[in-house]
Amino acid sequence: MIPEQYSIVLEMENAKSIDWDEIGVGLKALAREIVVVSSTGLARPKVIVSHGGQESDAGALRTSFAAEAPELQQVADLVFAACPGGRYYDLKNHAIPLAEGNIVVFMDSDTVPQTTWLSSLLSPFQDPETICVNGHTYLMHDDFFSRTFALIWFFPMARGDERFASKRAINANNIAFRRDWIADHPFPKHNGFKVSCTLLMHQLWRERRKIVNVDARAYHYPPRGWRFFLWRALVTGRDADRKFVELHSPNRVQRIVKSFSRWGTMSWRTTRRVIRHAPQTGMPLWQVPFSLLVGLTFYALAFFGHFSLAIGLVRDEIETVPDYVGHS
Repeated sequence: MIPEQYSIVLEMENAKSIDWDEIGVGLKALAREIVVVSSTGLARPKVIVSHGGQESDAGALRTSFAAEAPELQQVADLVFAACPGGRYYDLKNHAIPLAEGNIVVFMDSDTVPQTTWLSSLLSPFQDPETICVNGHTYLMHDDFFSRTFALIWFFPMARGDERFASKRAINANNIAFRRDWIADHPFPKHNGFKVSCTLLMHQLWRERRKIVNVDARAYHYPPRGWRFFLWRALVTGRDADRKFVELHSPNRVQRIVKSFSRWGTMSWRTTRRVIRHAPQTGMPLWQVPFSLLVGLTFYALAFFGHFSLAIGLVRDEIETVPDYVGHS
């Protein structure tokens, strides 16, 4: 591996909905990965912790980091960057100007890197033409609902899902860019909850930049609770309409038609994936019909969110994570 300096941006928005024990697992894993690549000659990295609080919160955050993963401070330079009230992509963009070196790696506070994660993300940058390297994030699962989410979510499964994984979209929680490029092309500002990833991916395609998909694995803590289920389904639908407007047409009739066609597509996709992949999650056979029902309900709610925005029943307002949703 060619020695290069790099920085890591750790987004902390989701940290408010998980506990520090879980965050600590990810921080320890990050420290382990830094040690591995540092042994190959890469310089000590800068880890930029971008959070939505105040500058005065830095002391408490540093104390928590020291308590949960003291080894991280030994292998990296920690910088705490406040972006008061910042949303998910705001926090990432806020950290980019603080990055040093040729490469910027992005991860989230609710993801846990697996072995060889960092080296897999960095290795393709030996090719000077490489601009973007995209990792493989999957949902951890340990009960009925988390297994169902793993089956219907927009992340590929951890194993046995090669076809979907080969076509995966970019993951803002598991990705690396040339610093100069991402500094000139930050995540686009948008009202949507998770729309900016898609818009940035299309920017790469417009510039004919190759997205290098690698087996840099990280797991994401699973969503929890029916409140999250309801909110995330509706916002998934609204975001689908926003993406259609940005990438295809603002025509209201076309948007309404798209809401119905997407409902059909996602219902079929859900049926196919639950039946095909449920055994890989360890789901008992008797739970599969219930999992399918939950998945179809999710995308029926997503259709309602999509249709409601397309027809003008709700306004296109800035999406923020409600305090009641739990894991996100």
